[in-house]
Amino acid sequence: MQYAFYIGCAAPVKALKYEISTRNLAKSLGIELVDIPEFSCCGFPVKSMDSFAALLMAARNLAIAEEKGMDIIGICTGCMAILSEAKEYLEDDNLRNRVNEKLKALGVKEYAGKVKVKHFARFLYEDYRLDRIKGKVAASLAPLKFGIHYGCHYMKPTHAHGCFDDPSTPSTIDDLINITGAKTINYPNKSLCCGLTIMGTAEDLSFKLAAEKLECLSSRGVDAMVLACPSCCIAYENNQRLIGKRVGKEFNLPVFYFTQVIGLAMGLSEEDLGFEFNRVKADRIREKLRY
Repeated sequence: MQYAFYIGCAAPVKALKYEISTRNLAKSLGIELVDIPEFSCCGFPVKSMDSFAALLMAARNLAIAEEKGMDIIGICTGCMAILSEAKEYLEDDNLRNRVNEKLKALGVKEYAGKVKVKHFARFLYEDYRLDRIKGKVAASLAPLKFGIHYGCHYMKPTHAHGCFDDPSTPSTIDDLINITGAKTINYPNKSLCCGLTIMGTAEDLSFKLAAEKLECLSSRGVDAMVLACPSCCIAYENNQRLIGKRVGKEFNLPVFYFTQVIGLAMGLSEEDLGFEFNRVKADRIREKLRY
């Protein structure tokens, strides 16, 4: 099972625990994630200024993976949304021809529309399948309770993602975590945005949005928040202490990627899962699991 690994811009810099845990989890599951040196930015940062330039950037990545004969698996929800949306746009023959003319000038083989794009969580759910993962669980996480944060781009835009999960009441990541034996909770603001994308222009509002979810989950006694997006992790973990100071509260909520939780249940070591990079340490989880 060989796939082009689209790591994106944020993970290698801001989400080392995500990259480390993904690589080791995939290896344990027999999934070969192939690094593609030619990959570049998905195009998201320039989309609001030049939509065609952003589409061209995305199309270049799609064409490179297609030329290598591999579908794309990624770990950034934003990147996967951009690439999936570009793939949908490029179903238009006229637009694809226009893009291919530009790709030719860049020395890239034309894009034919054959490559598939999936977030790693979606791939595990749809292609690898829950029952296969469950069969590899070595230690039940039954003592643990988590709050899942899906974020905005995991399922949206729904038309580009093929409506694989309900954007109003998503469940796929909950299901992935539940097979470890752990419990996940429903909570009032589960679909609330992390607020990171507006931090540069409306910091107070950004922090207010993040604080609302941190308060909600903390009050419900979860052992950690679990998510699937580097940007969301920056909002909830990297900024957690600063947000607490801003709203006059002290938060101590661990934030994990879904790959870390599944890997823990499969018996991977803390080193293999990048626990050293968790800013809010996993002491309460160690205590409950007694390891």
